[in-house]
Amino acid sequence: MVKKYVWLLVSLLMICGLTSCEKSESEESGQTLSVQLSQNEVTAVDGIVSVEMTIGGFTQLDYLEITKVGSVKSATEKCMKSSLSEKYIYQYTVKEDDDAQFIFEFVAVGNGNKSSEAVRLDVNRGIIKESKALAFTNLKCISRVTGAEVNGTNGLPAVEFEVNNRTNEQYNVGGTDLGIVWELQPGRYGLFFGDTFGSDFYPNFVNPGPNGGSWRSNVLLFSEDSDLSDGLVINGAAMDESGKNAREICYGGKDGSGNGDWTSIPTAAIRANGTDYVHYMNIRNWAGWMTNYSSLYKSIDNGANWVRCQDVKFGSMSNFGQVGYFKKDGYVYMVGTITGRDNKPHLARFHEENIEKQSEYEFWNGSGWAKDNETAAVPLFDDIAGELSVAYHPKFNKWILLYFNGTRYEISFRAADHITGPWSEPAKLVDGWQYAQLYGSFIHPLSLEGDTLYFIMSMWLPYNSYLMSVELLSK
Repeated sequence: MVKKYVWLLVSLLMICGLTSCEKSESEESGQTLSVQLSQNEVTAVDGIVSVEMTIGGFTQLDYLEITKVGSVKSATEKCMKSSLSEKYIYQYTVKEDDDAQFIFEFVAVGNGNKSSEAVRLDVNRGIIKESKALAFTNLKCISRVTGAEVNGTNGLPAVEFEVNNRTNEQYNVGGTDLGIVWELQPGRYGLFFGDTFGSDFYPNFVNPGPNGGSWRSNVLLFSEDSDLSDGLVINGAAMDESGKNAREICYGGKDGSGNGDWTSIPTAAIRANGTDYVHYMNIRNWAGWMTNYSSLYKSIDNGANWVRCQDVKFGSMSNFGQVGYFKKDGYVYMVGTITGRDNKPHLARFHEENIEKQSEYEFWNGSGWAKDNETAAVPLFDDIAGELSVAYHPKFNKWILLYFNGTRYEISFRAADHITGPWSEPAKLVDGWQYAQLYGSFIHPLSLEGDTLYFIMSMWLPYNSYLMSVELLSK
């Protein structure tokens, strides 16, 4: 009898121990699926519904099921795990036929069709502002920004105003391109340029593009011009110790073999949290615009000195190898493409104090923001984009996106009420039949104070940059 009871006791202990063990493993693996919302009722703001959620048991998640329930019909969509994150911000743009009040239900579905309880979000439509289309007219080439003041001859563009920046003489910047412009301090602007050559540069009609000596991968010039209607005046540069040359900011190795560090090209710049940043791509081979990586440099002394941000790095095939920045409501929004001119734009954002914390970046997946999941990003629209810039215009309540499109041989213009879209169809801002071998289109911040959109444009033959403008109007 004693042996029998001992055997029963051991069996019970084994069963209890096994059950306890299994429960512990289940808890540790996070198999319990759940959805927790930051709030259970929201009112749309400017037509946007937004709610933060935490997906419990994320490792076991297969997809998130989202059902919208209205008085007319219900609609269900699935967001796959690959486009989500444990901390996820769902976002919905209110439609004209949406009810004054409607409901969302969220269910986390896991492996083996296990699912969480449905969580309900009550939505109030709110007030939606009337939206008008944004158009433009009256294109002008206002002034030459860089190089010698040679205009209107031998295929070089004529300008409305000659401001005589003489960057070739003042800063040894005879040939350069781009002109990525941002505001460092109130009334003081920085302009980053790409591969730069010295005062001996001269337009080569047989072989257009860079030539000459004093090669620097990039340079930084400054402007304090507050009135662009008569041209953009350059007031200074980040100089080398000799005081004769604008110096290179982002290091480029000058290895033209195609297998190393060829050059470093700026793509965007922003002041975030009191510090200035430039995003750049480190080119390995210009054939296909192959990069080693893309990263950041920063300056804490208003552009005088710069250091590399080692903790931010985008891979050679990242959708954010080439970007444009704009800061709004505490966020820096980042529109990016794979380096080159053959890829569609994608969208990310981060709080400006987190610009150096790449794990805090959120990526737009078409219906919400996935944190620390770059692969979740989807194209903003179906079009290829080269060098680009983005801005929000407060007067027109519109986002504006400019980009080079090689297929149409133009700089394209799009507008949207929300940066997530929908975006308008592309409109030709300026094309290569008007200005041969054009590229680049970088919005000047002063554009956001009136009806005139100013942007910096490059041309390959003169291998220099120009200030352009159009007049904006609502239709």
